[in-house]
Amino acid sequence: MPDASSSTRTSSTVLLLADRSRPEAVEACGLIEQSLGTLDIPFVTGTTDESEAIPDSPVPDVAIVIGGDGTMIAQTRRLVDLGIPMIGVNCGRLGFLAPFSPDTFHRHLETVLRPDRALEHRMMLAISVEPADGSEAITRRAMNDAVITAGEPYRMIRMTTTIDGQDGPRLSGDGLVIATPTGSTGHNASAGGPIVDPRVEAIVVCPIAAQSLAFRPCVLDGDSCLEVVLTQVNEGTALVLDGQRRLPLQPNDRIRFSRYATPMKFVVCPGGPFWRILHDKLGWAAPPRERGGDRS
Repeated sequence: MPDASSSTRTSSTVLLLADRSRPEAVEACGLIEQSLGTLDIPFVTGTTDESEAIPDSPVPDVAIVIGGDGTMIAQTRRLVDLGIPMIGVNCGRLGFLAPFSPDTFHRHLETVLRPDRALEHRMMLAISVEPADGSEAITRRAMNDAVITAGEPYRMIRMTTTIDGQDGPRLSGDGLVIATPTGSTGHNASAGGPIVDPRVEAIVVCPIAAQSLAFRPCVLDGDSCLEVVLTQVNEGTALVLDGQRRLPLQPNDRIRFSRYATPMKFVVCPGGPFWRILHDKLGWAAPPRERGGDRS
């Protein structure tokens, strides 16, 4: 157990948000509560329900979020506009947004709760959907990605693109992934897009099963604005945000993608750089596995 120190005591209120559907997250939350109590660090607890208001008296200066990557992504939408940095404690499978395990969190507890803790600022996406029927525009934000997906009956869809007011490529295919650098390791990478250092401010654009071999993934400047107009859709064509929210799309709907005004702040895990996480958790550039002694 870490020693109580003046550097740790200077931290104000900690917000604990745990995915109560995971027994391992509940267990980890209990252990963290004990550690904070031992160090006389005030804390408040909450759930990962996005409809629940974040406690504002006192205002937390850091949030410890316990769960999997899906939990982390959802909580960015609650915390980003409040300016509350996140410490992600992984109780899921991969944990790209939650670099701490329960063990590493306890090991670095004093460091990450100090006021001078190291932070990473990661850009998010701002998305605006202007329906072709003239109804009110829909605005959303995403931490990882926004995916235009063909949907049922799974016929090819078509769309035009505009980048910073200039005509871009036309796409016929199964859809389009627009990702942040943080989300570049997700759907974008699976579709053949580039992996981008999360410290870079950029917008990654990756076609899904494009009919044209010439439509390659590309990386736009973080200040760019990408506009997409759907010209042919299916009944199930939709915009999927972070794999968690779905917006149906109709012919001639216009979608704008740009940088969200406020970046999300994450507390850095000491000794856990992005490229090491990529190697350890995704097996980045790992060689093929061979059966022992069998080289035939």
